[in-house]
This record gives sequence, structure tokens and C-alpha cells, in this order.
Amino acid sequence: MISDALIKENEALIFKIANSFYGVEKEDLFQAGVLGLIKAYQNYDANANTKFSSYAYNYIYGEMYMLAHNKTLKINKDILKLYHDIEKTRYALAQKYGRIPSNNEVALFLEMSEKDIEDAIMAGKDIMSLDSGEDTTLYDNLRCEEKVPLDDQILLEEGMAELNDDEKEIIKARYFEDLTQSEVAKKLCMTQVMVSRYEKRSLDKMCAFLTK
Repeated sequence: MISDALIKENEALIFKIANSFYGVEKEDLFQAGVLGLIKAYQNYDANANTKFSSYAYNYIYGEMYMLAHNKTLKINKDILKLYHDIEKTRYALAQKYGRIPSNNEVALFLEMSEKDIEDAIMAGKDIMSLDSGEDTTLYDNLRCEEKVPLDDQILLEEGMAELNDDEKEIIKARYFEDLTQSEVAKKLCMTQVMVSRYEKRSLDKMCAFLTK
């Protein structure tokens, strides 16, 4: 069991890593950091040449990253839902008035302030226009026959819940760890054919989740 002394000893490291993240409460980041510290402690080999603090860094950072990443996904999903509600309302009011309604009219209909409407529109457009750049993620590699809209891509994280444990492991290894099918097969003690079949089935499930 990890001791309070070990947490205290690595407290500065946890706070230092926490300062790399924005938009998340520092207390939440600290708790995630402690979880990472615990995982590092459980896996650390005292006979190794690596210092514990160096070994723990990736565990601590990883837990904080997942916290910040999941929070961002939730926020983006909520913003996009509001953005689409605003656009649906704008369309309905346009049909009613025979003209494009103002933001103030949309705000009155939705019982929101005009500023909140404007902020939601700007944020929604920003999210939908994001360019993934050179980073390759699961979202960029999904093999759906149809192109998945960017706002639906946010739901892919939830789509992981549709998979069984073996499928989740393969998807994480292929798209989050960037391993080849051969490397995944060795890691999970499977044949490459099995990995290929699992991967295709998993992606099909996730695509079906998005389009149902």
C-alpha cells in the first residue's frame, strides 16, 4: 500500500506535471496524479537502474492526460449539441418568419442570453473546423465506408463501450499505442489473422454505433 510519505515526497513532481494542463481543476489533476503514482509504485522494480521519480512521470502524466482528454470530449460534445439545437431553432424560426432570425430571437426562443448563443455558435464552429494536423488518432483511422463527421467523432470514445475486452485491447494497441498488427499479435498472444478479424469487427461496431 502506498504511504502518505511517498505521496508527500513526490508532491512537487505531481504539481509540476499538473501545471502542464489547462482547463481542469488542479485538485482533480492532483488526484489523478496520485492515482498515477500508485500505479507506478505497483509496477516499479526497485532493482532497476531508473529512478522512481523518472519511472513515475509517465504514469502520472498519463492519468492527468486521460482526465483532461475526457473532460474536453464531454465539454465539446455538450457544446456541439447546443450548437445543433441553435441551428435547428434558427431553421424552424426561419420557416415561421420567412427570414433568417437574429441571435436575439433564437436566444428568446431557447430562453438563453444572446451572449450565450453567440459564444456557443463561435465555440461550435471552432470545434467543427479543427484540423487534426499530423497527429494520427483512432478518429483519423476509422475504416468506415462513409466519412464520419467531426462532431460525430467525439462520440467514438463512447463507442468503445460497444466492444468486448479483447476488442478494446486491440483497438487501444492499434490506434492509441500505434502498434502494427504483428506487434499486437505478439503482445496479446494471438495470430495476426485473429488481430485483423478483431480489428475489423471492432471498427464495424463503432461505425454502427455512430450511425444508428
